Amino acid sequence: MAADTDNPLLSTSRASDTTPTVQLHPLVLLTISDSITRHTLRQQSGPIAGAILGLQNGQEITMEVAFQAKLRQNAEGEVVLDDEWFAKRLEDFRDVHKQPQLDLVGWFTLGPASGPQPHHLPIHTRISEVYTESPILFLFHPSNAQSEATAAGKLPLTLYESLYETTTSGPDDKAMDIDGATQTKALKFRELVYSVETGEAEMISVDFVARGGGNATAVEGTKAAAGAKAAESSKAEEEKAKKGKAKAKAKEEAIDETAVLTGDDEEILSTLTAKINAIRMLSRRLILLRKYLASLPPSYLSDPTLPLTTPEPTQTHPLPLSHPVLRSISATLSRTSILTPPETSLFTLEQQQSASDVQLIALLSSITSSVGAAKELGRKSYLVESGKHNGKRSIFSGSGAGGGYDMGPGGGGAYFDTVMGGAGGSGGGLARGFSDRFG
Repeated sequence: MAADTDNPLLSTSRASDTTPTVQLHPLVLLTISDSITRHTLRQQSGPIAGAILGLQNGQEITMEVAFQAKLRQNAEGEVVLDDEWFAKRLEDFRDVHKQPQLDLVGWFTLGPASGPQPHHLPIHTRISEVYTESPILFLFHPSNAQSEATAAGKLPLTLYESLYETTTSGPDDKAMDIDGATQTKALKFRELVYSVETGEAEMISVDFVARGGGNATAVEGTKAAAGAKAAESSKAEEEKAKKGKAKAKAKEEAIDETAVLTGDDEEILSTLTAKINAIRMLSRRLILLRKYLASLPPSYLSDPTLPLTTPEPTQTHPLPLSHPVLRSISATLSRTSILTPPETSLFTLEQQQSASDVQLIALLSSITSSVGAAKELGRKSYLVESGKHNGKRSIFSGSGAGGGYDMGPGGGGAYFDTVMGGAGGSGGGLARGFSDRFG
């Protein structure tokens, strides 16, 4: 806070009822992160700045999309916007984002945590004069990206609104007002409170970026490394040329498919990453609570000899006693018994019972399947045996019917006599019957 008060560009006035409330979308953060990454890997010099588009409804402002701006140096050596390029780019974004209609609400750049610097004023003044009356300054702090506060979940950025405060040219303001001294208005910045809002499409993009981060690999971006790689590649080409055409047609090495993550692997990796980040944050919060409790002065609850009054902070225990914080800690500790059983043995017994129930259900399912298979086997066996028995019975009945046609000795002649109309026996009578009937 001392650094903030030393910054002459920061306003000391308190926030009023007209102070805007800002809703920040993750797409803006992704754009700024991408701009910083490209600027670093390409080893570019100079500052980074860009425009932020969103909606403004009264005192409610949303920051939804952003783009990096093209900068140049003017005659005074100041870094300013390329007005022609910036105006065309801004108009293109307005044409794309028409439903709802987005417009310029602020701009982003890099800076220290102490606040805006004098070299930020030319760009801010130009945007406020040409494009929007009171742009919001989005100041990203690269130096705080690896800090403990950032690891605990705080974003390394600060939003500022611009306002003009009246200043006088003399040290005694009242005397100069009485004497009619000329007053000037100086540009000041006041910190704004923001909240992060996420849409459905942004959740998909953030999830995609989080999954891709698991497969990201670091590459060497220095010129020396690039030159070394070029020299190695040239030597390799010369060696290949010397080996001849026969060796040049050698098969390429097979790609290790196990090193490539599948969609399921990426999903598991992102889930585990989210869980480990949550565990780390929980560990930091618990350490913070322990440090807070250790820094409190002793109480009559732990030492009966102490008075019942609230102890005052001392040099060894500088923090005051906060009963709301202690009640919150007590409520959190009282809920731990709900999350985990008080005794490990009971939890182990319940786990074994659950495992036994699962195995018993699996055994019953297996027995039921076996009974069904046995029933089906019995039905098919009955059908096979029935078919065999019916076949044998039909064969036996057929043999008995064939015995009635046994002609015996002389029977064959009588049969032929009957057919040919010969005399004698019943054959002649049958022939006569046919002749009498059919004439």
